[in-house]
Amino acid sequence: MTPRQADRSTLVGQIAYLSDADADRGRQHGGERFTITRHADGRMVQRAHCRITDAPDVERDSVFAVDANLRPQDAYVRIDAGGGFTGTAWYTFSSEQAECEAFTAVDGRVRIAEPIPAEPFAFCCHALVGDAWMLAGVAPLEDGQRRAVTLLTSTLNKQGATGPTLATKAYGVERVGVERIRVPAGEFDTLHLCSGEVDHADGLESAHFSYHIWVTDDPFRLAVLSSYRGKARYQLTMLNKS
Repeated sequence: MTPRQADRSTLVGQIAYLSDADADRGRQHGGERFTITRHADGRMVQRAHCRITDAPDVERDSVFAVDANLRPQDAYVRIDAGGGFTGTAWYTFSSEQAECEAFTAVDGRVRIAEPIPAEPFAFCCHALVGDAWMLAGVAPLEDGQRRAVTLLTSTLNKQGATGPTLATKAYGVERVGVERIRVPAGEFDTLHLCSGEVDHADGLESAHFSYHIWVTDDPFRLAVLSSYRGKARYQLTMLNKS
């Protein structure tokens, strides 16, 4: 191993997007190819190409960087939807604010700055590997505990098909526990988390924790399996490490 190889490690993999509905269970409606690089000091960068083939047919390229504690540092998101250009945006996160510089087909040039909230915050780029870092970075330390989070996101659209710009919403994260699971890419020790939107007035009591994700119980925090039960399932189908 050369000195340059020794100061970082890399994962390359694929995630399949599958239907979990009774009518078409198992039908693939897209997928994700990704690379994650972890540096010796704990910093990580993920690069993901995502495709959702269900209408409006979304193609997304994203780059997302975090520090050793999974705190967002910067990101880039580009979206095509319905066969045409939708938008592109660059994000940076300081100790005081989140900034977005974007150009979209609907709004043209956009610049947004939002103060970083005092409570835990996360960033959603809508890639599945991004979801893993988004939730693992703010998850409670004890099984069964929940935590309120301010979520900064490139779009509030469920498929990530609009924007990208910068929006916020109240979110909740629950740590379920450590579980060993098997997917097509192999068997993994994982941390099971679930999450959902919350009402600002009622807080965590109003949360609908409908999104479940299992991330590797290691420094990479890789998305192995996630699901909206009875609707959609996303599972790791290939993984290589170098």
